Amino acid sequence: MPIPLSHPKPADINNIANTDNSATDRRTALSLILTGAAAATPSLILAPTAAHADLASAASNGVPMLGRFEKLTGAMSFIGSWRYEANAGPKTGELVFLKNGEVELRSLDDSSVVVGVGAVPWKYVSPKGGDTIVNVSFTIDAGEDVLILQGAVDSAGGQERVLEGSIETGRAEVGARGGGPRKKIGSFSARLM
Repeated sequence: MPIPLSHPKPADINNIANTDNSATDRRTALSLILTGAAAATPSLILAPTAAHADLASAASNGVPMLGRFEKLTGAMSFIGSWRYEANAGPKTGELVFLKNGEVELRSLDDSSVVVGVGAVPWKYVSPKGGDTIVNVSFTIDAGEDVLILQGAVDSAGGQERVLEGSIETGRAEVGARGGGPRKKIGSFSARLM
């Protein structure tokens, strides 16, 4: 169906060039053309539909479980920033697990201040079968001693997940890989930021 537009008649457009007020007349003609086009535009635009950004609606609409809808598995359950609290070594901080295997413990007051770094890359064990618990081991070199931290996080815990575990000392390079003598000196807890 053709869209009716209010156009000046061709004679009017030709007449515009022959008058003293040609600039004003051109603006008037252009205004009439644009008004007609603007009036027709809303009928061409479709009404938007509401977006659904939750797991249930995404799954029911056949959206692939990728990105933020993807179930957390393995390292994706702990990579990121955590609010760290412990009863040995550095007491608080922002614990950051980087994708490249590095670990940083930053100050809560100023995240540009690094309190400690990992001596060796973090390591994790994925859950087996229907289990959702991911075990993580990492080190923090915060000055005096290299701390070996071993914890567990429930990958199904969502944004409220908690990483909890023990703090030990010993030969960090060997200890972080499961061998070597170690001594338990405390425990830690971290919540996703």
